[in-house]
Amino acid sequence: MKQKFLWDRLPAALLLLSLTLFSAGSLAAEAEEEHEEEEEGNAESATINPAMAQQAGITTAAASPGVILDAIRVYGRTVIDPRGISHIRARFPGLVISIEPGIGDLVAAGDAVLEIESSESLNSYVIRAPIAGIVTARNANPGETTGDEPLLTLANYDQLWAELAVFPLNAGRIKIGQEVILRTNAQEIRSSVAHILPGTSELPAIVARVPLDNRDALWSPGLLMQADVIIGQADVALAVDNRAIQTFENNPVVFVQEGDIYEPRPVQLGRQDDARTEILSGLELGDQYVVENSYLIKADLEKSSVEDDD
Repeated sequence: MKQKFLWDRLPAALLLLSLTLFSAGSLAAEAEEEHEEEEEGNAESATINPAMAQQAGITTAAASPGVILDAIRVYGRTVIDPRGISHIRARFPGLVISIEPGIGDLVAAGDAVLEIESSESLNSYVIRAPIAGIVTARNANPGETTGDEPLLTLANYDQLWAELAVFPLNAGRIKIGQEVILRTNAQEIRSSVAHILPGTSELPAIVARVPLDNRDALWSPGLLMQADVIIGQADVALAVDNRAIQTFENNPVVFVQEGDIYEPRPVQLGRQDDARTEILSGLELGDQYVVENSYLIKADLEKSSVEDDD
């Protein structure tokens, strides 16, 4: 009876054993799959501690509403304000007794710069600087006689003008008072259109004149300039710095920071200007995203992907 009992229950025992083995195999396969998914997920993000991020120059900002500018790109050059040039001549012909400044010297308005002895009265008189500026030309020395030519030339560069050529296609869209962003030699300044001059037979374009405050001496006459004349703007719900946008796996992405984790977030782009891009989807208001050196994170992820393929 005992043997029969064991024999009768043998198929049930085998069935239970097979189910146990199947269940264990399924759990192992599931664990392996989860591990692979975890590894896959890790390959799509980078871990960077704050010290390393600072050393790499990685900076972040919060995703926020923004303004996208509508602008016309034009080009031109800087010129000196005509009121900033003074050609100093002798009031009466005579002999140069003394001449104080040399080329490159700075003079203040009212400084004595020349002493002349009149050929008619034989009396000497002093010539004073009519403006403050730098001596750019000197055409006389003591003992020489004066003529009609300038003895000294002074130039004041505190204010320059940008003269921007606007061709017929856009001429009707440029108005006095519009804001202008000017750039040259890694410098940027904001001003506005002050004058619009008609074109000439030599240049079939209007000239937009824009004043430049140059008291910091960042600019000099004759510089070629790029300028954006702002003709409109649009408020958008979400915008990011253009430096944040990278192409990763053939998609535009922005790297989002959560603690030490930096993850590429696919985004849908909208309107764009030279500084910011509208984000239609993929980011939420307040998300911390990488602004500077996001390309370093992209390069690290691409390198990891290549190594995994090998």
